[in-house]
Order: sequence, then C-alpha cells, then structure tokens
Amino acid sequence: MTHPEVRLAIAGRSNNHLCAMDKSRQPNKRVSLAGMHIDRTSAVPLHLQIAAHIRGCILRGVFPAGTQFLGSREIARELGCSRTVVLTAWDLLYAEGYLESTPRGSVMVASVATPHAEPPSVASPAAVPAHMSKRWQSLLAFDYETNWPSEFSPGAPDISTFPFKDWSRLLRQTWQNPREQECLDLPPEGHPRLRSEIANFLGSVRGLVCSPEEVVVTSGTSGALDFCSRMILDPGDEVWVEEPGFVEARWALTAAGAKLVPVPVDDKGLVVSEGIRRAPGARLIVVTPSHQYPLGVSMGLERRLELLDWANKNDVWVIEDDYNSEFRHQDSMIASLRSLDREGRVIYFGTFSKIMMPNLRLGYIVANRHFIDGFSKGRARIDVHTSGVGQLALAEFMREGHLLRHLRGMRRAYATRRKALIDAIATLMPDDLTVSAAVTGLHLVALFTEAMRARMSDREAAASLKQAGIHVQPLSQNFLEQPTLQGLVFGYGRLRVEDASPLLARIAACIGSGSRNASSDPAISSRTVRTIKRGRADRGA
Repeated sequence: MTHPEVRLAIAGRSNNHLCAMDKSRQPNKRVSLAGMHIDRTSAVPLHLQIAAHIRGCILRGVFPAGTQFLGSREIARELGCSRTVVLTAWDLLYAEGYLESTPRGSVMVASVATPHAEPPSVASPAAVPAHMSKRWQSLLAFDYETNWPSEFSPGAPDISTFPFKDWSRLLRQTWQNPREQECLDLPPEGHPRLRSEIANFLGSVRGLVCSPEEVVVTSGTSGALDFCSRMILDPGDEVWVEEPGFVEARWALTAAGAKLVPVPVDDKGLVVSEGIRRAPGARLIVVTPSHQYPLGVSMGLERRLELLDWANKNDVWVIEDDYNSEFRHQDSMIASLRSLDREGRVIYFGTFSKIMMPNLRLGYIVANRHFIDGFSKGRARIDVHTSGVGQLALAEFMREGHLLRHLRGMRRAYATRRKALIDAIATLMPDDLTVSAAVTGLHLVALFTEAMRARMSDREAAASLKQAGIHVQPLSQNFLEQPTLQGLVFGYGRLRVEDASPLLARIAACIGSGSRNASSDPAISSRTVRTIKRGRADRGA
C-alpha cells in the first residue's frame, strides 16, 4: 500500500508534469478573431460563420494544436455580436473535437485537430454538395436572393398594427383547458371549425362559394404546392409556369421532378395560346390570375375562360395562387378563377401569411372533394396535419371578426404607402422608371426606361443599391428564359410613408440619370420635402 505522503508527492509531480506539458504546447498569448469577415446579409447564422472560420483556420494550420483564444466576451466585442453567438459556435466545435478546455477554463485547439485538407467555405444557398440528387442540385441552381429584410421586400406585410392583444388572449383561452382530442392528432384536412371559418371568409372577401368539406388547412402556399405537385405529377411531366413568375413555385415544381415550360405573360395575363403551342401535353398549369407575380397584371375574363376550356378538354389541373388578392386598392374585387370553374379542375391556394404574419404558417386550399380525399389520405401518411396550436385560435379570431377588421385597416394603410411610393418615383426618377398600372397586392414593378436600360441592367442596379444598403429585387431574376423586361420590384408593405421620398432620393443618387447626388441637388431636395408632406397628409386622411 502506498503511503499517503507518497501518493501526494506522486500526484504533485503528475500535476506539475501536466502543467509543464500544457505550458509547452501553449502559445505565448491568446489569439483573437479580429478582422474575421461576417456577412450579416447571409442566410447562414452568425454562429455557423464563426465556427466555419475557426474550423478552416485549424485545418489549414493557422491555429495549431494548443492555440488558446481570447475570452468569449472579448471575441463578441471584437465581432460586434452577442456572447451567446460565440459560445454557441464554440459548443459546436467542442462537439466536433476541434476545441477543448484548459485546466484554467480557457478554450484552446485540441491536440487531435491536425491540419489535413483545405476545408469547404461557409455554405451559401448557391453551394451544391456533390452527394445531392441532380433534381435537388437543379433546384439550388436558381439564382435568386430572398432572405433580406428591407423596406422594399416584396410581399412582406406590416405587423406593427396587428391586434396581438386579441390574438394572445385567444391563444391563451384556447389552450388553457383544451379538449383531449384537440391535443391528439387532428384530421389531416385541419380542424373542422377553422375549415368552416375559412369557407365563410372566402365567401365574404373573395366571393368564392365553397363548403367546409372542400377546404384543407395547410402550412402555407409553398408547402401546399410541394404536396400537390407530388400528388399530381410524375417525373418529367410538363407544367406551364408564368414568365416572368414566382421563383419559389418553380422550386417546389422542380423538386417534384416537373419539366417547367415558361409561358409569357402580357397585359391580360398568361398567354394561353402560347402555352398550348409550347406544351400541348402539359399535366398542370400554375397561375396567379388575380395579381400576377411579379408584373401585377390581372387575367382578363376572356383569357380565364380560354384557360379553363382548354384545361377541361385536356384533363389538366390548374393551381390558382390567389396571391395578395385581398389587397386591391382600386375598383371592385376581381372574381377568382375557381369561382368560374364548373368542372372541379381548379385548385385554389390561399394563405394568412400576408394578412396576419408570415411565421404563423397557416394557409388553405380549396378543391373538389375527390381531390381533397386523395390529398388527405396521402397527407396522413407523410405530413399528418398542420400544427394544431394556432388552428383553434385562428378559428376564434375569425369568428369574432378581428381578421376582417385588421384586413380593412391594412387595405387603407397599404393603399397610402403605394401612392407615396408612386409619387416619389414620379418625382425623383421620371426619366429612369415607369411604374406599372397594377392596383393589387403589396408590391409594384418599376420598369426601366430605354435610357435607363442603356446605362445598366436591373441586376447591376440592384447590386449597386445593395452596396448602398438598399435591397431591391431585380425584375429579370424572375425569368426562366432570356429576360424581356428590365426593372425593379418594390414592396411597400413595410414601407413607412415618410421614408418613401428619402429612400427614392438615395436610389436616384445611386443609379439615377448621371448618378447625381440627390442630397446636394436643391431641386430634388425641395421636391422631396413636398412629397414627404403630401405623403403625411395622405396618411392622416
């Protein structure tokens, strides 16, 4: 048996030996991450960017084994982020074996993390890993920028006036004492009460007469399109899509294996005759007839009847995305394509994301009962149902009239913002941009004049504006084929009336005729002041 004093001595020598080893492999000072590039506009979270940077430096040998880092607070201060972001990045690298703790609680590079190969850079939406299917690679190949919060984000609603007090009350009341069945699986079609309220809502707001049995609650338009595409199409089936059109819809169709056939859109909507010429054997047509995205035109009655007649004769399904049709700022509401359908050929899509809030993730489809039956049976095996947390609360929210009141208020607000934006464009960039005549939705298209097209493309203009901190979508990125139009897509859902003219003045200074400095031009400055005052008067009306 070893004497206690001997054991203590051995332990002391062991600890001294470990400390000596630890000191021998530690650099003289701890390293920082100052100078690391952080892309705050990227869809990649900050903690993943930080982890990728450290991982890459370790694998390249920049940070050898034993390298110690500054404390998390110091690094967070250097990078301009929260300490939680840094700690989350370190936790990830701990789990991967790149980092370990020192006896004093510092963070250092693990001894097993030896350089071996150049690591991949931080993944971007355009990156296509080789192990993915060709179908998925083609999906990711779409060059389209979507994840940027901006005053001009197309389709982004204003949630600042949403009645959160009533919404939270209904959520609380609904789930304080729920029925047992409501805590278990709901029907794949959605809760019966919500389906009934949606049918009533569509009858009063869109003039679309349907029964609750023809309604299915979904998790939004994108998810519904993905499911319906897989339900209707076999790989290689042709689908008519609008040109230019909604890129997110093309993603879902591509994921389902569809062959996309771009069909041009004119001032009367989808050109049906051209679709028949290009793809007479199509199995599906996807349209936005009430408010075409992005051009904003409405499909005329003659064109609608032509589309339905051909679809009925050729056994073709039609998906009607009733995009932002609730926000019509002039004239009367346009009837939906589904309301003209007598053969049950049209599948109607709607969502609460634009009326209420995007992260609610609640939408609906309306279709004939045979389609609903097949949809529900398949969904029960794949998706089960949309989350029930908000379904009951939304049903009560609609039943008490809160949704209609909020919708009426937002129609007035969006109409005022639209007018302020149009006035600002007409005042500050009359020689560069021509505003489309669309009177529905949460965005408008400003087409480039001939003089503007001669100076730059809309993608070049959007890139210049992005460098100036202004995010505007180029119209041309919505084309599958060679773009025939150049312009910018301005959302105004989140735009404050008083910001319209100052923002357009900045845009004019960046890409306008001669790229003149609007702030130093007295004429522009005075016009800006007049437009701001006019916008404030409109807002108060």
